[in-house]
Amino acid sequence: MLSFSKKVKEELLNKPSKSRHCALAEIAAYINLCGDFSLYEGILAIHCEDDKILNNVKTLIEEFFHCNVITSETSILIKDKKLVGDIVHATGVKNKYKEYLGPVIDPMVVNMLCCKRAYIKAAFLCSGSVSDPEKGYHLEFVNSSYEHARQLCSLLEQFGVSPKQIERKGHFVVYFKEGEQIVDVLNIISAHSSLLQVENSRVLKEMRNNVNRKVNCETANINKIVSASLRQTEAIKYIQKNMGLDNLPVNLKQMALIRMEYPDMSLKELGSKLDPPIGKSGVNHRLGKLCEIAEQLKGV
Repeated sequence: MLSFSKKVKEELLNKPSKSRHCALAEIAAYINLCGDFSLYEGILAIHCEDDKILNNVKTLIEEFFHCNVITSETSILIKDKKLVGDIVHATGVKNKYKEYLGPVIDPMVVNMLCCKRAYIKAAFLCSGSVSDPEKGYHLEFVNSSYEHARQLCSLLEQFGVSPKQIERKGHFVVYFKEGEQIVDVLNIISAHSSLLQVENSRVLKEMRNNVNRKVNCETANINKIVSASLRQTEAIKYIQKNMGLDNLPVNLKQMALIRMEYPDMSLKELGSKLDPPIGKSGVNHRLGKLCEIAEQLKGV
């Protein structure tokens, strides 16, 4: 059975970039996060254990740079010095001396909004994961470079989301823990089917939580009523045994008899049984007086 992360990635792989500039942004993300190269030796390698993602990278490079790329089981290896130079130059991952400076997101490569989305999409494909929304909310991008993690945060923030950063086992993780933010990120990368699944899960969880809160509240109220009723009936029985109900004032005697007859009723319901009927506060006052009389008889 496919994990939720895998389903999101399969959805993204079925939505290839439609423009050359967005394709370049994706290639840049793959190199920054999964790539390793030497301009001096003219070698570029991109590693990925997912063959579908690797084939996506291969297609992007071949279509953009009009070349043939050889793939192994888990990597792409290019040994053409000129082609490597062209790729590195186009994606912006180089310095003025034409040597590798470390994973950096070139502003020119993500100049347009669609290219920013494409870069984040590719970053998720090769270094991202998201938990099953039924189990919890967590989406992350794992970076080997602090500088790239920082710039990826900045890129995400341009879409109004607030990523957090943490170092874990030598890697720099950009992550989200809130369902609403995860929905926003899935929208940024156009994973709309997955987005709906997370939203449905959020709605169901909220409904369950609301039901549980109401049930807990009603249970607490019932327990409160039962506890009060037991205390009141015990007090009335004590008065009956040690003093007699006939010695009570008429209004308290009437209240005592009604409470003994209807031990499960609420104060409002008890009030409606009296003649004349009275409100909750009146019932509460009379029952309180009966409890006081019982306490006096006990000498407390």
